[in-house]
Amino acid sequence: MTSSTQSRDGQRWVILAAAFVIVFMTVGTRSTLGNFFKAIIADLQWDRGTISFIVAVNIWLSGLLQPFTGHLMDRFGAKWLFTGSVAAFGLGVLLISLTQSVWYLLVVYGLVMAAATAGASITLTNALVARWFTQRRGLAIGFTNAGSALGQLSLVYISYLLLSAFGWRLSHVYLGLAILIVALPMALLIPRRTARGDGVAGAAGTSRVRAPLETQSWRQALRSLPLWQINGGYFVCGMTVALYYTHLIPLATDRGFSPATAAATFSVLAAASAFGSLLGGGLSDRLGRKNVLALAYFTRAVAFALLLVWRHELALYAFALLGGVSWLATPPSVMALTGEIYGMRALGTLGGISLLAHQIGGGLSVWLAGVLFDLTGSYDISLLLAVLALLGASATSFSIAERRYSVRYLTSTAPVG
Repeated sequence: MTSSTQSRDGQRWVILAAAFVIVFMTVGTRSTLGNFFKAIIADLQWDRGTISFIVAVNIWLSGLLQPFTGHLMDRFGAKWLFTGSVAAFGLGVLLISLTQSVWYLLVVYGLVMAAATAGASITLTNALVARWFTQRRGLAIGFTNAGSALGQLSLVYISYLLLSAFGWRLSHVYLGLAILIVALPMALLIPRRTARGDGVAGAAGTSRVRAPLETQSWRQALRSLPLWQINGGYFVCGMTVALYYTHLIPLATDRGFSPATAAATFSVLAAASAFGSLLGGGLSDRLGRKNVLALAYFTRAVAFALLLVWRHELALYAFALLGGVSWLATPPSVMALTGEIYGMRALGTLGGISLLAHQIGGGLSVWLAGVLFDLTGSYDISLLLAVLALLGASATSFSIAERRYSVRYLTSTAPVG
């Protein structure tokens, strides 16, 4: 093994560790909102529609910025983009503690933290890992996503304890400081240079397989059907994920369950999502990306249907298990499939476009669920819409012609251009 190969192997594992810790802290902290939802409303005397709109603005703006931050990563690398974004995210969480008005929270959470999220998103960490791991790419991305699940598992419960002991304001001070102390140094470890990881090497090492739709320009990819099929499913993924990480805990307490039970349910969901991320990533390497996407969306549809029609406490845990297993099973396949169809050169930008679709769906569902609750006193309509949308996403994902377009299924070689 040459020294350059050893150096690359070492950098690969540093990147995987950094990505794991960054999403552990950032995604985990974002998922604590459900714990603080009612406390903030009660303290500031807002309604659910108001705070849901602020959350929606955060989701929409982070999505709109994602193609641009993805392009920045494609051009200049991830190191300083991630470093600045993690620092801004930690400061934003800390500043939430000073909230007194709707406009202040809109600026801090809706704008500042949205921009920070776009620059250190799970999609960009997945794109970074995808470039450095050619073999077992799905499993490597699944490991990164498991970091976000474990972050949710840990920080949702920790935030519940903090809220119980110190209130929502001081809790955000502690969470913000934790991000700056733990995640920021890991961002600084990311190497400046970027690995490409395009295609599959040919037998002689002088040529490699090129996918039919491989492109060096993200604009060309927009003119092809598979990207729209992938992103259509991911739009629905965003709808449903944002719905339960924002409204699941309020829904549980509305049904008469204690805050401790609601937080425990979310912890089960997060634990199941860590398992689902590894399982989904590993299975996608063996069974195909589109098949895992279709199965994950169908499983999630069953989870929402159970939550809609079954009011027992067991329904919460059944939802947590099924919804959790399917939650993070999708991002590894979305990122790996996009890279294997379109190549790695514009993967940050294309991943950003996918997350834009995801976030548009998420913002719409969070806002609509809050408005519909204020109008009807129930989340039932939102749950029904989620079931129908997920069934459509499952069918759309299964229809992707992966064997025709993905480099993983091609055997002929072409010159590297």
